[in-house]
Amino acid sequence: MRTREAKKVIRKIAKREGISEYEVRREMEKAIRIGFMNGGAGHRWNSMFEEGRLPSPEEFIMKVSRFAAK
Repeated sequence: MRTREAKKVIRKIAKREGISEYEVRREMEKAIRIGFMNGGAGHRWNSMFEEGRLPSPEEFIMKVSRFAAK
């Protein structure tokens, strides 16, 4: 999946939920922070993304979609 496709996913979610793309991104960023701060999942985050760095919502969608496709 490419960035453009990830942006389309966000657009579709916003349309489905009746909220703005900004709100979808903001909620995704909150969820990403919560997942990142989960002590038990730290090794997974570090293996998927650069150590100690939070991914953007688009980057998160792209990376997780690769794992889901396997």
